[in-house]
Amino acid sequence: MNVNFPVLSANIKSDNHIASNITGYFQPFKILDVGGEKIAIVGYTSKETPVLSDPGPHLIFEDEITVLQHEVSKVLTLGVNKVIALGHSGFETDKLIAQRVSGVDVVVGGHSNTFLYTGTPPSNDVPVGNYPFIVNSDDGRSVPVVQAYAFGKYLGYLNVTFDAQGNVLHSSGNPILLDSSIPEDPTLLLQINKWKEQINNFSAQEIGRTLVFLNGSSLECRFRECNLGNLICDAMIYNNIRNPDEVRWNHVSLCIINGGGIRASIDEKSSNGSITLEDLLSVLPFGGTFDLIEIKGSTLKKAFEHSVHRYGASTGEFLQVGGIRVLYNLDNKPGERVVTLQVICTKCRVPKYIPVQMDEVYKVVLPAFLAEGGDGYTMLKNESLKHDSGKL
Repeated sequence: MNVNFPVLSANIKSDNHIASNITGYFQPFKILDVGGEKIAIVGYTSKETPVLSDPGPHLIFEDEITVLQHEVSKVLTLGVNKVIALGHSGFETDKLIAQRVSGVDVVVGGHSNTFLYTGTPPSNDVPVGNYPFIVNSDDGRSVPVVQAYAFGKYLGYLNVTFDAQGNVLHSSGNPILLDSSIPEDPTLLLQINKWKEQINNFSAQEIGRTLVFLNGSSLECRFRECNLGNLICDAMIYNNIRNPDEVRWNHVSLCIINGGGIRASIDEKSSNGSITLEDLLSVLPFGGTFDLIEIKGSTLKKAFEHSVHRYGASTGEFLQVGGIRVLYNLDNKPGERVVTLQVICTKCRVPKYIPVQMDEVYKVVLPAFLAEGGDGYTMLKNESLKHDSGKL
């Protein structure tokens, strides 16, 4: 690993196949001496990494809270009374760590790209809470939790005052917007310009135009139907239009994509409505393919139940659709939230929405990530009757 700083994660373990190969590459915690004070930084990684990415079969991602409590208890025996939990598991998990892990004084998180701000924000990003976000712990402490959004747009800035026993007395701050008022680093700018030379063709290659704002934000696509999700799915269905006959107008009319796979918006005002290849790569940066699977209606319903099984946590499994209408009742318990599920017919001359039949077989266009069980969609992988890989 070509890094000159410690890599921390307490809850990643390896099996015997690779233990000797990764020893020393990362540690559970690091104790720093800052002005004569010992401060422990304990790292954590999302336990959902195996379904969000492809870390391979030999890494084990344990429960963050259980492991962090063990490691924090350990560092407290080493003369440390100030502990920062630093990780990448999402804001909801960050808050649970602050609440449940005794001994953690500050939580610095990531993964959910959560924007926190106290007062009037300096840009158009909408905060979901104050910075820092204060969590009342189970053992009676006030624990500050922070994130600094995404894309290097902000620099997190947090001031914390401790007493002699390591208790947090006060915390304050705000993310700093890295706009044109911040001087550029000339050395880093030189490196960036070298990389930009290789992608200039992407920003110059127009692939389409839009008259409207195409919203791909997490606040939209992970909570409700978003127009950029609709556009992506409609494009995937259009790309699969072929072989109409007297019975079918097309062989497939359905598309799903996980909201977490949509990573940016396209602003129609920024370039007079032009959509470039660079825009497309910003929206869909992960590569992979859009595949075609055949599944029963019962499997499709399971997928939509999974889509909202923990709705409100800003997780990426919330489905965007094409050719599908779904009505949820979020007051129902998880697994029983789909009220109605309709799809556009293919065996028809005039396409219309019809109720899903549990034993009927449907073709669905979707990212390979979902077809292979990503974001917890194991039913799509395990119950697929046919899977054809496609092209992105």
